[in-house]
Amino acid sequence: MTLPRIAELRVRAVDAPLDPPLRNSLNTIPRAPLVIVDLRTKDGAAGTAYVFPYTPAALGPTASLARSLGAGLVGKPLAPATLWREMHDAGRILGTEGLVQIALSALDMAMWDALAVTAGLKLCEMLGAEARPVPIYASLRGWGASMLAEEAGRAVATLGARWIKFKIGQKRLEDDLDTVRAVRAAVGEEVGILVDYNQALDLPEAERRGRALEAEGVRWLEEPLPVQDDAGLAELARRLALPVQGGENWWGPAAMQRALSMGAVDLCMPDAMKIGGVTGWQRAAAIAAAHRVPMSSHIFVEASVHLLNATPTAHLLEHLDVAGPLLAEPLRVKDGMALVPDRPGMGLVWDEAMLTKHAADV
Repeated sequence: MTLPRIAELRVRAVDAPLDPPLRNSLNTIPRAPLVIVDLRTKDGAAGTAYVFPYTPAALGPTASLARSLGAGLVGKPLAPATLWREMHDAGRILGTEGLVQIALSALDMAMWDALAVTAGLKLCEMLGAEARPVPIYASLRGWGASMLAEEAGRAVATLGARWIKFKIGQKRLEDDLDTVRAVRAAVGEEVGILVDYNQALDLPEAERRGRALEAEGVRWLEEPLPVQDDAGLAELARRLALPVQGGENWWGPAAMQRALSMGAVDLCMPDAMKIGGVTGWQRAAAIAAAHRVPMSSHIFVEASVHLLNATPTAHLLEHLDVAGPLLAEPLRVKDGMALVPDRPGMGLVWDEAMLTKHAADV
C-alpha cells in the first residue's frame, strides 16, 4: 500500500456535561472537555480521535497545541510511527509531557485511524490483531457506600460486568471498608472488586489500608501513592500480597519503563492519551510483555478495545465512557465484554448535532 499524504487537519473542542459527574477523594469532575482531531488524506480517507484534558481550563491550550503541531503534518505521508518519532524528537528541548503529550497523542490516534480506514481495516487488524471481545471492568462514578452500591448493582445488571472499580479514600479506614462491604453486598461474591485511591496516601497508611482491603477480598489497589514515587510503590508492592495497580499517569513509555524496572506495580494500566497514542501504546505493550506484567486500559474505551486486542499481556478494559453521549453509536458491551465495532479504523462516528450543541469556542 502506498502511503497517502495528509491533506487537512481540523481541531474542534467540545465541553459537555458528565452525567453523572466523576467523584473521588480529591474533587468532582462535572464536565467532559474534549479536543477532537479530524484528519483527511489527499485520497479522501478520514480519521478522527479525541483526548480528554479533564478541565475546561486546559481545553483551549490543548486545542491550540494540536492545531499548531498538526499544521506541520500537512503534506507529509501518513506514517504515524515515523511522525510520532519526529514530533517527539522535535519537542525534546521543550519536553513532551503534559499538554504537549496530550496534543501529540490526539494527532497520533487520528493518523492511525485514517491509516486503518485507508486500508479498510479495523484498527486492531491494522495492528496485526484479530478483532475479539475484551473483558471490561465497570469503573464507577459515585462516592460513598450507598451511591456506589446502587451504581455497582446497576453495572452488573446492565453491562454484565464481572469486575467493578470505584474510588475510595475516606478519612477513616473504617468508612472505606464499609464502602467495599456495601458494594460486595450489592454485586455478590463472584464479581471482582477493584479500588482506586487517586494517589492520596503515604506509604505507612497505604500499607495499613492495603492489608485491611486484602482481607475484604479486594483484587487490586490502584494508585495508592503519588505516581512519581516509584521507590515507595515498589516497597509497598513488596510488602503487600494485594496487587498494586498503576500507570494511568505515566507520561510516555519511558516513564513506564522506569516504573516497571523498579517493580513499582504488579499490574499496569497506561492511558492512551498520556502514554503517546497508538504508537506510544505499542511501545508500552512491548515493555509490559518484557516484564510479564498484565496490562489494562484507562478510559478512551473506543481506542482501548482495539489496543488491548494487540497487547500481549492484555487484562481488562476500563469501561468509563466519557465520549459516548457525543457519538452516533457508543461502544457496545455485552455480557461483560466490550465489542469491537464493525467499521474501519476505531469506529468513531460523531453525532454532529451534539458536537454543535456543546461546541467550545477555543
